[in-house]
Amino acid sequence: MASLIIRRIDSVGLSNHERAAVTALCTQAYDEPFAPYLTDIGPGTHLLGYVRDELVAHAMWVTREFRVEGVGALRSAYIEAVATLPSAQRRGYASALLRACAPLLAEHDIALLSPSDAAFYERLGWTMWRGPLSYKAPDGGMVPTPDEEIMYLPLLRTPSPLDTLAAAEVDWRPGEVW
Repeated sequence: MASLIIRRIDSVGLSNHERAAVTALCTQAYDEPFAPYLTDIGPGTHLLGYVRDELVAHAMWVTREFRVEGVGALRSAYIEAVATLPSAQRRGYASALLRACAPLLAEHDIALLSPSDAAFYERLGWTMWRGPLSYKAPDGGMVPTPDEEIMYLPLLRTPSPLDTLAAAEVDWRPGEVW
């Protein structure tokens, strides 16, 4: 793996050039237009992975309330847009960004994500949430999401033991709720 330089920046601090580079990288990696998704998930904190001057990898987190039956509300770092340029994949760049995330999440109770490849995240210490998931709709009603999967990474503030068979919910948001 060529030397990866990791830069942390909040969404509001992204220059127009950086935002365009993140959008282009994620569009290539996901093979779909990414600009609307980036708008829907809202502001967060980005980790930008550079090799020389080229952005080759990206990950970000947004803060979301994650409510667990029997525990209550947890402040989650919801990991989003983990992506590597197709020409730079399988070199450990996304893994390096995810490893760099955990120590930066001290103000959060738990880290969460919706996996595109569960085995990839399991190798990095993430565990599948086994309980039923739902979201709170804007009208206040609860909407089950039985086809969704999330994974969690315990942080220093994660309650222990944590019943991962318990029901859990988040608030609705545009685009992908989970």
